[in-house]
Amino acid sequence: MTSAGSLVDPLLLLGADQQHIVTRAQLRRLGVPSGTIAHRLRPGGPWQRVLPRVICLQTGRLTVRQRLRAAVAYAAPKGLPAPPGGEVLLTGVAVLADAGLPSAGHPADLTAVDVLIPARRRVADRAFVRIHRASGPMPGGFERDDGLWSTSVARALADLAPRESGRHRFRALCAEAVQRRHCELGELLDQLLARPDVRELPRLASVVEELTAGVRSVVEGEARDAVRGAGLPEPLWNPVLFLDGRFLAVPDAYWPSACVALEIDSRAWHLRPADHERSLTRSNRLTAAGLPVVRTTPVQLRRDPGPVLHELAALLASGPHGPHARISWRRAR
Repeated sequence: MTSAGSLVDPLLLLGADQQHIVTRAQLRRLGVPSGTIAHRLRPGGPWQRVLPRVICLQTGRLTVRQRLRAAVAYAAPKGLPAPPGGEVLLTGVAVLADAGLPSAGHPADLTAVDVLIPARRRVADRAFVRIHRASGPMPGGFERDDGLWSTSVARALADLAPRESGRHRFRALCAEAVQRRHCELGELLDQLLARPDVRELPRLASVVEELTAGVRSVVEGEARDAVRGAGLPEPLWNPVLFLDGRFLAVPDAYWPSACVALEIDSRAWHLRPADHERSLTRSNRLTAAGLPVVRTTPVQLRRDPGPVLHELAALLASGPHGPHARISWRRAR
């Protein structure tokens, strides 16, 4: 039988490398007898069982990093001391929160950890772990600073889609990922459209349609809903406008047949104060060029969109306006 003293150094080393999260297989490979493991996991003992086959070498509440490592260890093939690189990938909200997307919340507040595994593996959801299975080959992941492997933000969004019960947060997450440049629009669309159940998830299909149409924020999505609900023609969203062939501006929405623009002003939806200032400058450039610009705020759109929609309807009916013949445009990319 291995003495307790001979376990100290390897266990300390393992704990330092893995935030004190280990598997039973790792302990057995270190020579820790099953009886010793059971004794240390006893009620009031110095260790705790976190998940099947996963042990924490300390008591108390797990940290965020410990929960992530425990989830990956649980999803790893049985008997292996650690999953091969890329065989188990963090995905979903954990990846999005780590990337800093506001709608994903703070990593410390996560109630679930999403993990992606190959389709052939048989592992069930357990406690705080939510298992996702790749419908095809495992995507290429990357190794994080803590040694765990993760999907890209775009793939994390695609894996999260069927778990999201509401359209609003998923729309916000996708918009934030593109706006904050955590992924390219084309990459995100490819990942969302690659899901075999894309047509069976109305909220996913709706978000894909919005992104394809050029919508790049939650408030623009809400404005699009309001415009459609009022029976107004569909505008171009975030098009690049040119006046006499020279760049003019990128309005939130633009109706080319009437030469009318819509601008949604709000500091809350800009990443930095400079972004808000650029938004005001953009509106001023449109007005100076002679385009009618309807301005609104997210609060106005949510509480009482009637006046804004009425103004838009009147301008669209009486157009085209201003420099209509001198304006050309390119769709949002």
